[in-house]
Amino acid sequence: MRARLVTRLKASRRPAVWSAVAAACRMVRPVSGRRSLWCYRLGFALERAGRLDEAGAAFAEVCELTPHLAYQLPEPPRSWDASSVAFARALAARAVRYRRQGVLRDLWRRRGRVVPVVTRATRRRWQQAAATDSAARLHLLYLRHREDFLPRAFERYERHGMPRNRLARAVRWYVGDVLIQSVALLRANGRFIREAANVPLRRQVWDMLRLSVTLPSMPENYYRYEFYRLDNRARAGQYLHGHENSPVLYEMLAEVDNLAELSPLSDKVAFAERARSNGLAVAPTLAVVEHGRVVTSGELPEADLFVKPLAGKRGVDAQRWTCLADGDSFRGTDTDEKVPRHRFVAWLAERSVGQAFIVQPCLTNHPDLADLALDAVVTCRIVTMTNEAGEPEPVIATFRMPAVRGAVVDNMHRGGIAAPVALESGTLGAASDYA
Repeated sequence: MRARLVTRLKASRRPAVWSAVAAACRMVRPVSGRRSLWCYRLGFALERAGRLDEAGAAFAEVCELTPHLAYQLPEPPRSWDASSVAFARALAARAVRYRRQGVLRDLWRRRGRVVPVVTRATRRRWQQAAATDSAARLHLLYLRHREDFLPRAFERYERHGMPRNRLARAVRWYVGDVLIQSVALLRANGRFIREAANVPLRRQVWDMLRLSVTLPSMPENYYRYEFYRLDNRARAGQYLHGHENSPVLYEMLAEVDNLAELSPLSDKVAFAERARSNGLAVAPTLAVVEHGRVVTSGELPEADLFVKPLAGKRGVDAQRWTCLADGDSFRGTDTDEKVPRHRFVAWLAERSVGQAFIVQPCLTNHPDLADLALDAVVTCRIVTMTNEAGEPEPVIATFRMPAVRGAVVDNMHRGGIAAPVALESGTLGAASDYA
């Protein structure tokens, strides 16, 4: 009944109704323990009532109440228009969604940033092996420098703060990241591994707990790296883990002088120029918009477009815009809004406050791959390493595909699947998703 009433209310377009809702929110806000949530509801009601200046101020207050947001509102405008209010609402929604949930719920929820407890025995093992073991040297490098880089990583990850003292770190790591996650992972994967690899459930949970403490490693790596297999578990110390790479070791690499020029991987325009100068085929750049302004733009073709964040990854916020039959307007896959072709770049720029987007023509696969591509472009990712002779050598390849119709990217983070590729024959193996 309550859900039905809320749905009917949200469908209402009568300003008087929303003004009454806003008045009710004003009354509840001062006495509620969830002030940011009621500020957001107030702004939402005021926006529906057409009172944009008041709505923008309410959304701005939500952002002020949530200082751990990675991107804060710029200086509020003197007069709020519909697009600036929409942008403030989006930020306020993130602030409400990522508000702190309390200690117990915080332990239960899976986090993207962790601070593992490294025991003295593990540190001594790394120090003794560092002379001949490259992985041990990198583990030590992570340990020595993580206090310098992890705070920045936690600031970018809006949901959880970094535990500062030893007790908080031990509780979060041993209870939340190790014990609780091991139980959850065992429920999801335990029976399958028991049947497929003949590893008892009790053995699985014991190995997860032991490796999480001694390596240390996130429990999920027990299944991701197949540590339930004896040969993989024997060389578990040779693996580098996500909690070491992204927040610390990669950040240390980023401080190398001229790294952006040497390897412009985070800027899609710079990367395309680098690839083009080396004779590699890349999709042309039609336009770039950033923080509400048009950086570069040309005439858009009468064809489908693909829009993605300039420094994005994992297919997040990627959009396909279909060119309509008249050839003079576009419609997005996740919106009913129709945008004229001559105004598309300006329209996108108005919605890019706090972001940057690149516009490219929407590519399609060869017809022979149509049954695997569905509605997105499939890709083959080939990883190479420099061998002893100084030459690039392919070591592994995966073929990525969307798993459902309507998906605009094949990224596994967006629900896609990937199959291993046999380097000698090009044959695909069985595909899997991240689960």
